[in-house]
Amino acid sequence: MLIGHINLASGFGGGEQQTFNLIKELATKGIKQKLLCRGPNRLAENALKLGIEVHYINHWAFRHLRNFDADFWHAHDGKAVYWAALQHIIHKTPYVITRRVDNPLSQNKFTRMAYRQASMVVCLSRAIEAKVKELDNEIKTTIIPSSYSGFNHFPQDKEKIKEEYKGKFLIGQVGALRKHKGQHITIKAAHLLQDLPDIHFLFLGDGPDRKELEEKAKNLTNVNFLGHKKNIGPYFAAFDLFIFPSLSEGLGSSILEAMQAGVPVLASHTGGIPDIIEHAVTGWLIEPGDPVQLAQAIRHLYSNPELRTQLATQASERLHKFSPQSIGKLYLELYRHIISSK
Repeated sequence: MLIGHINLASGFGGGEQQTFNLIKELATKGIKQKLLCRGPNRLAENALKLGIEVHYINHWAFRHLRNFDADFWHAHDGKAVYWAALQHIIHKTPYVITRRVDNPLSQNKFTRMAYRQASMVVCLSRAIEAKVKELDNEIKTTIIPSSYSGFNHFPQDKEKIKEEYKGKFLIGQVGALRKHKGQHITIKAAHLLQDLPDIHFLFLGDGPDRKELEEKAKNLTNVNFLGHKKNIGPYFAAFDLFIFPSLSEGLGSSILEAMQAGVPVLASHTGGIPDIIEHAVTGWLIEPGDPVQLAQAIRHLYSNPELRTQLATQASERLHKFSPQSIGKLYLELYRHIISSK
C-alpha cells in the first residue's frame, strides 16, 4: 500500500498538524507514504524527518499530466481536493477527502463533482457531515475525528511559565487570531472580570486580526498576546482553564490538546465541539458570541476548583478514542477498504 497525502495549505495550522499526526502514526505501522505540498515548509520538514518522500507542487494544469504514483490520494485541505479530483480524471487514481471545517461548500459544478467522485469524504464531526450532505446527499461520508498530538509538556518549562505569572489563574486560548475564533468575545469578557485580579488571559497564536485585538485590549492589564509558539505543550500544561469561544468550528483539535494536558475546558456549543464535550461532564459549554455568559462561566469555574478537577478527570477518561493510535487505526481500515474495492 502506498498512500499519497496532499496538503496545499500555505501555513501550518490545525489541519497541517492533523495531517502530520496521521502520517507519523501510519509511519510507526510501516505504511509506505508520500506527501505532496506547496513547497519547503514546516509540514514538509516534519515529514522528511520521518523519512517520508516529499514532492513540492503547485496547481498549474500541466503538472497534472504527471502521475505521482500512489494507490490513492488523501486530500487534506480545500485546494488538495481539486488536485486529487484532476489526478482522478487524468490517471484514474481514487482519492479520499478529509473535510475539517463546517462552512457550507461551494455550489459550483466542479466542487460537487470533486466530492461526488471521492471514494469517501471523511468529516471530523456530525456538523461537518451535515454541511457536506447539503451539497449532495449522495456523497459518501464517514466520521473520523481529529486526534490529540501528545505534545511534550516539559515540566521545567511549565514551571517557568507558572513562575512568570506567579499567583495568577491562567486562562489560555490557542488558535489563529481570526474573528470566528472568538478572541474579541474573550476580550469583552476580560473587561467584565477586572474585579478578579488573579485571573489572567493568555492568547497564543497569530493572524490577521492581531492588531485590532491588541487595540481592543490595550487598556487591560489582565491580557497578554504571546504570538505563535513552536513549543506549545508547556503552555497547555500551565493553564488553569482553557477556553474556546469560537463562533463556528469544525471540531476544535486544540480542545483535545488541553484535555490531554489535564486542563478543564470551557467552549462554545457550536459546530463539532459538542462531539467532544458533554456539558458539565467532560467540559463546560456556553452559547457562542455571548461575552456576558462567557464571563459568568469563567467566574463559576474559577470559584469551583473541585468542579474543574472533575471535568478534567472525566475528559481524560474518554480521551482514548481521540488518540493518534485510535484515529490512525480508523484511517487504515478505511484505506484498506478502498484498495480492496478498486
